[in-house]
Amino acid sequence: MISTVRSRLVAAAVSFLLGFAVANVAVFVVAGADRWLLIAIAAVLMLTGAAGVLVADTSRRLSLWAVLGLEVLAVFTALPLLWTFSVATSAQVPSGLWPDGISWSAFDTVLSDATYRRATATSVLVGLVAALVAMLVAVPAGFVLVRRPFRGGRVVYGIVVAALLAPLVAFAGPWADQLLSLGWFDHRWSLLLPMLGVTVPLATWFVVTVARTAPWHLLDSVRADGATTGQQLRHFAVPALGPGLLLSTVLVVVVACHDVVLGAALSASEGARPLPATLLLAADRDDHAVVAAAGLLWLLPVLVIALVMPRRALTLLGRTYR
Repeated sequence: MISTVRSRLVAAAVSFLLGFAVANVAVFVVAGADRWLLIAIAAVLMLTGAAGVLVADTSRRLSLWAVLGLEVLAVFTALPLLWTFSVATSAQVPSGLWPDGISWSAFDTVLSDATYRRATATSVLVGLVAALVAMLVAVPAGFVLVRRPFRGGRVVYGIVVAALLAPLVAFAGPWADQLLSLGWFDHRWSLLLPMLGVTVPLATWFVVTVARTAPWHLLDSVRADGATTGQQLRHFAVPALGPGLLLSTVLVVVVACHDVVLGAALSASEGARPLPATLLLAADRDDHAVVAAAGLLWLLPVLVIALVMPRRALTLLGRTYR
């Protein structure tokens, strides 16, 4: 038996056993509508295992492990979203994954309440300005790191990556003390300077990825043809670099808008508090439906990016299609 067939049979067996285990949990442990949901999941897994046995010795390029991993990822992504939707649309905390009764009052509260609108505006404004400033720094820095190699360039890029991994909690206290000494604490724009510590390294990392994947030979060809600076921008920079830089800016804005640590540590009033920190306090007040509704609405931009530009998003995150 060749290794490919053996691997497919093992994947098929794992999928079938996993589906069998989920089915037993659904029948003997879970009750109500959630039982049928788990039974459907179990049926998909078991059918995947059965189909894997049938195609185990085929010559097609097929990875059953990838199919199983995709199914498991879909389950662990969809079930928390379903639970969040149930919390957002139920009058009280639901007893299962399915909502007890559909009510859109929590969404109305998020969209109409002045506190949440103000917090959303703070998050968007601070995130947008921080992203634009970060891109102004990251674009020349990223292109120098890629197109103009110099001694110590790897160390500089290593520092950029290390800054991405640094815990913000460790810097929140010193930043708060510094802002208090300057008299800038608890102001909407006081979040901007500390936010640059997040957005500049992230934007530089994205720009380096864009620059590494750009077809620079086309620029050399355009220059060899005697193109002017405007023609180089129009025929090379805009089509080859523009989409990647635009998506980088959008992703940096999204990351900045979703920051919780800085918003909670550097703001004390509703006028300066961004949306994630506002939701954190709302969760302490047992406003679970409102928090869940706001989280689902706050997730929409990320879903739009994933649906509109999936290939470029994966490229920026370090994964490309084969």
